Amino acid sequence: MGSAQPWFVRFPPVYAIAIAIVAGDALGALRVCLPLWSAVALAGVALAGFVARAPAVAMALALTAIAVGASVPSYRLVAPARDGAGLHRFGEGAQLAIEGTLAREPERMPDHTRLYVDVARAGEDGQSLSAASGSIRVVVLGSEGRYIADIGRIGDTVRFSGRLRFPRNYGDPGEFDYEGFMAREGIGATMMAKEGEGAQSITILARHPRFPTAQVESIRRSIANFIDRNLRDPEAAELRALVIGDRSGITDRMHQIFGRTGMAHLLVISGLHLSMVGAAIFALVRLLTMISPTAAARGWPNKTAALAAGIGVATYAVIAGHHVSTVRALVMVVAYMFSIVIDRAREALASLALAAIVICIAIPGSSADIGFQLSFASVIAIVLGMRRYAAWASTRRRLRSMSGAVAPHREIAIEWIVGYLAVSFWAMIGTAPLTAYYFNQFSLVGLIANAVVVPIMGFSGTVLGLAASAMSFVWDAPARLMLQCAGGLIALGNCCADWFVRWPGAWSAMFTPTWIEIALVYALLLLWLTRPLLSSPLDQSASDNESPPKTPDYRRMLATALTIAVIADAGWWTYDRLLDSRLRVTFLSVGEGDAAVVRYGGSRVMLIDAGGAGHGFDAGERLVAPFLWSQKIMRVDQIAISHPDQDHFGGVDFVARNFHPREIWTNGDRGDDAGYQSLMDTIAALRVPVRVADNRLPALVVGETTIATLNPKAEPEVARNNASMIIRVEHGGSAVLFTGDLEAQGERILIDTGADLRAAILKAPHHGSRTSSSPLFVNAVRPRAAVISLGYRNRFHFPAAEVVDRYRTEGADVLRTDQDGAVTAIVDADGDITVETYRATHPVSFHDD
Repeated sequence: MGSAQPWFVRFPPVYAIAIAIVAGDALGALRVCLPLWSAVALAGVALAGFVARAPAVAMALALTAIAVGASVPSYRLVAPARDGAGLHRFGEGAQLAIEGTLAREPERMPDHTRLYVDVARAGEDGQSLSAASGSIRVVVLGSEGRYIADIGRIGDTVRFSGRLRFPRNYGDPGEFDYEGFMAREGIGATMMAKEGEGAQSITILARHPRFPTAQVESIRRSIANFIDRNLRDPEAAELRALVIGDRSGITDRMHQIFGRTGMAHLLVISGLHLSMVGAAIFALVRLLTMISPTAAARGWPNKTAALAAGIGVATYAVIAGHHVSTVRALVMVVAYMFSIVIDRAREALASLALAAIVICIAIPGSSADIGFQLSFASVIAIVLGMRRYAAWASTRRRLRSMSGAVAPHREIAIEWIVGYLAVSFWAMIGTAPLTAYYFNQFSLVGLIANAVVVPIMGFSGTVLGLAASAMSFVWDAPARLMLQCAGGLIALGNCCADWFVRWPGAWSAMFTPTWIEIALVYALLLLWLTRPLLSSPLDQSASDNESPPKTPDYRRMLATALTIAVIADAGWWTYDRLLDSRLRVTFLSVGEGDAAVVRYGGSRVMLIDAGGAGHGFDAGERLVAPFLWSQKIMRVDQIAISHPDQDHFGGVDFVARNFHPREIWTNGDRGDDAGYQSLMDTIAALRVPVRVADNRLPALVVGETTIATLNPKAEPEVARNNASMIIRVEHGGSAVLFTGDLEAQGERILIDTGADLRAAILKAPHHGSRTSSSPLFVNAVRPRAAVISLGYRNRFHFPAAEVVDRYRTEGADVLRTDQDGAVTAIVDADGDITVETYRATHPVSFHDD
């Protein structure tokens, strides 16, 4: 009778509850939430179902109620209710003076420090401040090192001023959800300040040391000074990151090397480091406890060691700082230690489920965090995968035992090595879909690199470095020796990582999978890992009358359905990427700059400009490349740089390095920008042909698409903007016109050449500046839609109101990337055009008359 019940009724309760809570937390983070009273109502109906002895219905309703209830806290986090005292009342861009309390320890970065402040008072004039509420992140520029001592104390009352900004996404497919991330962090606004004197400086109004945070910060500073006195970078920077969570010295090169070898987790304190510290303490305490025969006889060693390891790991986590990833890892490790104390050490998945429950309740929105997903995916894959490995290894040993053969030492050693590599293999398989989604890469060398480098840096380096730091408070001489050994191990790990990343095919770039594709891959992986274990020959000989276990019908049906779904998905993307002959143009939202992706002739792709780069933000890396990867585009055919201005070429470097362009088009103007010269050097090093594109260049014809450059040869007397490359793309009788930063003078020159400027879609010149889009030019183009690429609340006050009115008077729809996000125009073979925007709910269709 019980076997006929649904699987979720037979499921262990802790697993079912964990799945329901994580699912609800994820829905809330996606801004999907029902009122809390609906969860209470569902729970009441579920209770009635249990009383009526309808367990299947009751269990389903109870789990649904749990999911609905779990969605509420994460939803309130990402979509908080606004009150009258909130910072939103001042509006975006307001110049404010703010007083508040440091809520977290400052985060040191290579070129700035981040302060997290709970706002108490704020005002626009800097004099009459009124009560205010909210949390703000302040980026202090030029503060490498000073503020960690002068301001780095939780509880201090500070005052600062700057321009208020609210987290906002650009509005491009594939971009990182910065807005959601900041909401989950509880940060409602941001501001920039500067070190030193001036209107934007930070002032400490009062110091309020808190126990025990003040003491912990003092310990952290002592450890940092101890490391810096005895080691040099990069070893000192890495040990500071791994011992006290100070990542200010971790360079981009370090991130790149460890990321491409699949070992980025080694540079931040994660579950791996806490687990290794816990394992070291557990082993040491267990060994000491085993000395006592009485303790050993009563089964105390494991429980005593687990308690000691839990306390030690918690202490390490406190010293390491208040990073969410550290807290999450602490919960996971402590949950496993708790399972040892209650004699449930073999039920690793149950302790993992308990950890997921605690994390999602204590830190709402955690399910949307990258670290949460990677941690749980890797651990689940390792636990399930190693069960299969253990069964295989056990079968081999039993077969040898049946034959009377004794395993030589070599076979035993091989079995241990294979088992060790199997852990790395399952971790790599378990995280591969997520690393493809978030980092667009798959580390082929990670299987070996992790197996070699993790023990060196993770166990030896981290554990020894932590022990040396603790010893430094007691006995300096041996502490220095231990630290030097830890630094040597870190240096060895760096050398190994650098060597692995140089292997041919060490890593490969990956397109961005959709969440549906990720779900399909994980469903197939779970189906495989949870497949009933095959019986060994010994088991089968025990009962000749019993037939071997068969795969349940539902598993075969599910596998078939998943396989069909994967084939259908692959077929759809094959058509979209290789066979779709329509012209598709996407004007990306890249702030105050231009970037457009033109897909033509099936798989052909042209990139026209690539946004800007500067102040730590590269539009090519952060916006253009993620869009290309999200569309399964791994190579571009042409990159056209309209003219050598930073807001047009700034992101080209990253795209050129990662998307292997066949050729680069320029307008022939070398310019005087040092960044542009550096870009040309990069292109030369990549051996990409450079072509000067003007009206002398023959039109490129591919199928029904014609790409022509209309600009005359760049002349020295013509200003840079007016020498912009002008590209006209025609398909099915309809055209799209790209105009760079063309201004009135260049518009007149272009019209005088007699070029065919008529186009249904116009990329408005120079971001909608009043110096462009002259009546003569607009009349010559006669667009049905004008796309203005510009930054949100930009300092140039683009677009000019008269320019917008001019386009609308001519009957053109005006689309703005700062408000609409990415704008996509799709032109079919008959010239019919559909225009879609990222933030709009309904596309607009028309035919170019």
